[in-house]
Amino acid sequence: MNTCLLSMTGFGRGTTEAAGRRLIVEIRSLNGRGSDVKVRGRDGDVPAAAETEIVRTVRAQVARGTVSVTIREECVEAPDALIDLAVVRQAHVVLEALRRELGLSQPVDLATVAAFLAGPAARHVRRDEMTWEMMRPAVEQAVQELQAMRVREGAALATDLRQRLESLRGLAAQIAQTAAGLPTRAARRLEERLAALATSAAGLDAGRLAQEVALLAEKLDVSEELVRLRTHLDHLGELLGGTAPAAPGRKIDFLVQEVGREINTIGSKVQDAPTAALVVASKAELEKLREQAQNIE
Repeated sequence: MNTCLLSMTGFGRGTTEAAGRRLIVEIRSLNGRGSDVKVRGRDGDVPAAAETEIVRTVRAQVARGTVSVTIREECVEAPDALIDLAVVRQAHVVLEALRRELGLSQPVDLATVAAFLAGPAARHVRRDEMTWEMMRPAVEQAVQELQAMRVREGAALATDLRQRLESLRGLAAQIAQTAAGLPTRAARRLEERLAALATSAAGLDAGRLAQEVALLAEKLDVSEELVRLRTHLDHLGELLGGTAPAAPGRKIDFLVQEVGREINTIGSKVQDAPTAALVVASKAELEKLREQAQNIE
């Protein structure tokens, strides 16, 4: 059992230095119906073996949401330490041969060679050298920061959701109170109308009147809906009260739908103005709860 709810949105950043470069890992998570983790490097895909480990590490902490992992690198060594004269000479030979083949008159200078070595081809070689062990410290640091933000935002969401839940419980109690005497009041009004239409009270069919009153009372009775509504609200309270299972977002979504179903049924059965006003207020509060609940993992 988790002791807190987690938000699906968050950000984490981690860095590590290895082999004369600084690797920077940034992880962003957004709302999502399922679990989707995408990993990309600065110039293309991360090596497959490393990507597998990154996805495994992220999913060990993030059960639901859309997660984007971005990896980029920065040089940290002095410029002179990065120069490989053999590579520079080889690049110059290749570029000179290409210049002659294309019939270009402008000679290949060092700026052209440097641009070539800094281009995608050179970065591709460095990218292939990246291993999981090289990236691991930065990835784990980024995941920790991501989780810390998700915990903070989840706590704020839980506080707001519990307040809205208590508001819904109060509205449900008011609906129960106003609806309790509605069948009796409606039956009394029906009797009065029938009596006014009849030429005399003796002309009323007592059996038929009793039948109509019973049907009307059954139609206006929302006690079953109120029982189910309170049950759903209690279950929501358990999920929001610190004893939620891992990734309770889907269960919360389902319960919110069921609460809405019961409120709508009550509204369709009860035509009483005070009760109808409470139903409208309940729908508004439930919609706010629904919007916030969409952010819960």
